[in-house]
Amino acid sequence: MAQVIVVGGGLAGLSAAHTLLERGANVLMLDKQPFMGGNSTKATSGINGAGTQTQQEAGIPDNAKLFFEDTKRSARDLARDDLIQVLTGRSGDAVNWLQNKFGLDLSKVARLGGHSQPRTHRGNAQFPGMVITYAQMERLEDLAVSNPERVQIKKKARVVKLVKDEQGSVIGAEYVHNGKTETAYGPVILATGGYAG
Repeated sequence: MAQVIVVGGGLAGLSAAHTLLERGANVLMLDKQPFMGGNSTKATSGINGAGTQTQQEAGIPDNAKLFFEDTKRSARDLARDDLIQVLTGRSGDAVNWLQNKFGLDLSKVARLGGHSQPRTHRGNAQFPGMVITYAQMERLEDLAVSNPERVQIKKKARVVKLVKDEQGSVIGAEYVHNGKTETAYGPVILATGGYAG
């Protein structure tokens, strides 16, 4: 299968990379920093998910509809139903995936601000964001060594331009790495939020 370019090595980018690999794609991970992890490593509360295995085992009656309603109520006049649906709709599946695929301890659930149910998952770690992100990062780095034909990671690689065809469709990314401008071709996933902007 073709290479997919993932721009950004935080939790979103790492999750995208692992999902792509599960579905048979090859991955080129580009991160402008000398290390991956991004803002996700700084998360101290945990990760929100509704309808998770952990919640079910604890008898917490939560679901994606309640999470959607809580989020919409918190957002007030800034609410965008389409974005809220993406955030909440499969949040439980995402938490379950992290626990099952990466063996993460997310067995503690707390009710934080804006939530009607306990849905912020963490384990015993002081910095759950770091634990979650590092588990994915280490697995991806291991795969880059054991399966370099499937996974490439380039750090200190700043994407400077999306490459488009004549119709305006994105077909790749131009990036600067080790002082050289390089071009990679394939679908592009932008996961560049957080503190890196």
